Order: sequence, then structure tokens, then C-alpha cells
Amino acid sequence: MIIELLNGKKLDIADYSLKRLFHHIPSVSLSHNTEQVDGRDGLLFLETTFDSRVISVELLYESYDIYDYYLLRDEINALFTRKESFYIIFKNEPYKRYLVRLNQAFEVEPNQYMNSFTVEFTCVNVFAESIATTKSSKEWDVDVWSWNGAITWDDDLNYSFKNNAFTVKNLGNVDIDPRQSELEIILKGTFSSSVVIKNETTGDVYVYNGSLNANDVLVLKGVQSYKNGTSVFKNTNKKLIRLFAGENNFTITGGNVSSVDFNFRFLYL
Repeated sequence: MIIELLNGKKLDIADYSLKRLFHHIPSVSLSHNTEQVDGRDGLLFLETTFDSRVISVELLYESYDIYDYYLLRDEINALFTRKESFYIIFKNEPYKRYLVRLNQAFEVEPNQYMNSFTVEFTCVNVFAESIATTKSSKEWDVDVWSWNGAITWDDDLNYSFKNNAFTVKNLGNVDIDPRQSELEIILKGTFSSSVVIKNETTGDVYVYNGSLNANDVLVLKGVQSYKNGTSVFKNTNKKLIRLFAGENNFTITGGNVSSVDFNFRFLYL
């Protein structure tokens, strides 16, 4: 198991005399908003949202003697007990990571040779995310793209387009919503008075009421919009572009596209 800090530093638990025995990743918890209606059996479900997820990992430490145990115990406590969030990566699924915090206190019980203990992590984001982004190198790498059930050798991993109609593949099994997840769209082209980006699959329509020339760059990043680095959110229809899991068919109207790039991470339940 790998711990990746927010600054990008990676820590292998094997370097702390630890072995992962088992890890348990339950399904995401659901939260239902319901009402009871007079004369109607059962509940009326108004809204269902994803709630939380706790990952438990059973670990084994190995020490040379009881004195080594005391040193190791302190290292293990410092390894997992952090105020800030961090990622955990399991080596049997090296293409994805979970953003977590320690769920509760744990105890490394003393033994002069070895013992097991369990650590629980609360997911900050309930979904796992891909290590790679769609802007990453598309070379097949065992720790980035391969061994992923959603991605096959035949998949086109191109996320840069040079025409007004194209298909964006979201190869995770979770929808991408820029209010909650990374999504950056970078557009260059010539547009006389407006830019209309439509995801025909979701029905989402984004409109920028302004012109673009060959030297301009329009960036949709999260819920914000920028032209050449300056916010133009007030000049938009204040709508967002989402990506459903699977294929998303796009059209861009109002002018001619020179290039459009999509940068995001795949999400997994």
C-alpha cells in the first residue's frame, strides 16, 4: 500500500516494516430524503445522495525485538495520524487512489516479533479517482492506465480535438460534475459573437457571449470561465458542462474550433 501526500510525496508502507494483509472497501453509503404521504403505502423518495465510505485495512508489522517494536510503533503512529488529507493506493489496483483521513484512533499492540492491527480511513471524496488525468501521457503504464477493467487496449485515449463535433469518453463509472470534480475544458478558435458548447448526451448547454480570435483562449475550469486568464463568468449563461459515464457527444457552434482539450480524472464507485 502506498500513501501519497498532497505535495506528491509517496510513502510505501513496506519501508515501515508493514505488510497489508487485507483491505475492505464497502459500497458508498446512501442518504435518502423521504416523506410519508397520507393514503400512500411506503415512503416517497424525494432525493438520494451518496453519503460516506470507510475503508479498513488490516496490517502486519514485523520487528526484531521489543525495543525495535517501540521505535516502529512511533513511526507507524506518525505515518497515519495526520491532520491533513492524503491518498491511499493499493498495489493490486495501482491505477486509482482514494483521498482519505484517519477515521479513528488505532492501537499497535506490543509484540517482540509481529502482530496485526486495523486502521480505518474515512473517504474525503466518496469516489476513487484515476491516478492519471486525460492530459497525462497515453503510453500504457501498469501504474497508470492498464489493469483497469474500464479501459482496454482498443480504447482511444485522445482528449484533444480539432473540429466542432467530437466524442469524449468518460471511462470511469461515475458522472463528472464540475461542481464536485476536476474538469477543465480549454478552447481555441475564431468565434464572432458567441460560443455554444453542447453535450448532446447530457443535454447541457454552455454559452459564452463574446468573441474569440485566433490568439484567445477560453477556459472552463470547475464552475468558472476565463478568457486569456481573466474571469468572464458574468458573460456566460452560468450553466455547466457535465460528463456522463461512457461516451459524450459534443457540438460547438458559433464559429470554428482550432483545438479543444478536456482534462479530468476518471471516478470509480
